[in-house]
Amino acid sequence: MGNKIILSSLMLFSLLHAQEVTADKPTIEDLIKEIQKLKESIKELKAAQKENSSYIEEVDEHVEKTETRLLQDKLKFGLDFKTNLDNFSKKYASGRVVKNNNIWSNKLMLNAKADITGSMKFYARLSMYKYWGSSYVHPYSSYDNMQGRVPADSSIYVERAYLDWFFNKDGILPFAVTIGRQPSGDGPSFQFKDNTMRKATYSALLYDGAADGIVTTFNLSKVLKYKKTYLRFGYAKGFGYAETANDVGNAYIGASNNDLKDTNVYGIFLDTRVPYLHNSLVQVSYSKMKDIIANPLDGSAMTNKNLGDMDIYGAMVEITNLKNMNLDLFAHYGYIKTDPNSNTYLRYGGLLNSPGSSASKSGDAIWLGARYGFGEKAKYKVGLEYNHGSKNWVSLTQGSFDVYNKLATRGDAYEAYVMYVANRYVNIRLGYIKIDYDYTRSGWFVGEPLPLNILSPSADYDLKSLESAYLKMNVNF
Repeated sequence: MGNKIILSSLMLFSLLHAQEVTADKPTIEDLIKEIQKLKESIKELKAAQKENSSYIEEVDEHVEKTETRLLQDKLKFGLDFKTNLDNFSKKYASGRVVKNNNIWSNKLMLNAKADITGSMKFYARLSMYKYWGSSYVHPYSSYDNMQGRVPADSSIYVERAYLDWFFNKDGILPFAVTIGRQPSGDGPSFQFKDNTMRKATYSALLYDGAADGIVTTFNLSKVLKYKKTYLRFGYAKGFGYAETANDVGNAYIGASNNDLKDTNVYGIFLDTRVPYLHNSLVQVSYSKMKDIIANPLDGSAMTNKNLGDMDIYGAMVEITNLKNMNLDLFAHYGYIKTDPNSNTYLRYGGLLNSPGSSASKSGDAIWLGARYGFGEKAKYKVGLEYNHGSKNWVSLTQGSFDVYNKLATRGDAYEAYVMYVANRYVNIRLGYIKIDYDYTRSGWFVGEPLPLNILSPSADYDLKSLESAYLKMNVNF
């Protein structure tokens, strides 16, 4: 029986080191199966021999630990946790002032990733975002791109879930296909404020929120002989019409409504870097939105309408730790041009148009920022940001974690902050935001933006300015 115990120990040792001593590496599934066999052998040893029981228990404990480690290797978890304290002061065109102070909120993000094979990787993020002591649900939290990204109750939403599939990894033109709920929220250059690595693919001035789609990325570094150069082609579903007919048990997309078309988004993006600056990113892009829907929550073809198409152009550059000076800089530019039809949604109007008008409109925006770190290991940081949007500026940022969606502003927005980096996982930020609106309906496609006028019938509800002093703690682990 002692020989069996020794044999069991040798089996355990071989399992622990199998990946190092074999030419054909066993899969995690293979190792788990072998562990199960070993556990059965240990049960037999325990039943057959009482002596040496402490040694057998030790072997069993090692087997349990090995099995747990292998299971953890299949799916790795991390978390982001944010606690915010906001103090708002809002002024309307009529002069009415509303203050909302001591507004606390939490956002929890559970991150998961798995290396399925050498050429397949999976990523996911589950999110909860709510105000303290409240189950208030944001009026637009049911919008697909806002789920998990604007305050609601304590529900958990799938914010990201996508597969990266790599092809021709050693060839002259490697490429990858990313399919699922895309990494399209909290993009460049939000990472500076959060003190993290780049968290998403696309300029946050143009896109911020959840999105379902498929993206193909070509690595052009070998072809062009210029490192970190990528070309992406993307397709996303901005809105998909789904209806369950009362007399149909197996309802499907577009069950009975041919009047509302899906909103489809097509894009092309080129990423590279500034010459001689390794820690930099340059991105230029073009996207097309087809058949923009007036209201994703309105399933009635009697009221809801497709309003037309829109072209979105973007360019951005960001530099991290310029010349090792602890200085970060970024600049973004966006331009849009609409191709509306004559449809009108209720009394609000058409695509950036008043009722009865189908004129093409264009708008643009800029977003500039800088962050400087000082002190030992740059534990203290200060940052400044500014963005401006024209009268007809509109972007795909309705799903922004920033509850005021400042990058959609038709007017001017200013932000200043100081940050204390407690350690590699935790930072605390104290800041102030001031937004001056020049036109109504910032962030929305429907209706013509109008100058803010004290005599307007809606002047008591048209936001003229917003201020917020905030304190935020970010945990990224």
